[in-house]
Amino acid sequence: MARVNAFPNHMGARSIVATLPEALISFQATRTNRTPSATARIDALISFLLKSRAGSAEEISLAVVKTERLQLRSITRLVRGEMIMQGVKATSWGKLSAVEQLYYSLRFEEEVNKQLQLPIYKCNKQWAAKLLAREDARRDGRSRKKQLSKI
Repeated sequence: MARVNAFPNHMGARSIVATLPEALISFQATRTNRTPSATARIDALISFLLKSRAGSAEEISLAVVKTERLQLRSITRLVRGEMIMQGVKATSWGKLSAVEQLYYSLRFEEEVNKQLQLPIYKCNKQWAAKLLAREDARRDGRSRKKQLSKI
């Protein structure tokens, strides 16, 4: 873990901001909600990365973006399974130490780059990896609570 955490930018420079302009296009800020939803931010990131990979300014269809988002979520669950196999007891992303969060977000970025060839490692402070991991942990907690309420 220490070796991976020592060089968090080993795959390349990080330059993608946390909220891309595409995510802000249809977003209306309210008093309580000042940033777009996680899904809107991830969709904007996927669209941006696919456009830059293709080298064109063409719009990416929503079906393609949704497919990529679902694949990202499946990789998130894969990395979460690795966490459990390695004995991590934390039930939510926020309860992990900063070192563990960095390690697993870097691990997630490597898996995404290897399986989908999406360079999310270019995101500043691993925001995309952390966002997806936090959403997955939240989803897992909700499903666990639902199962307990049925008993």
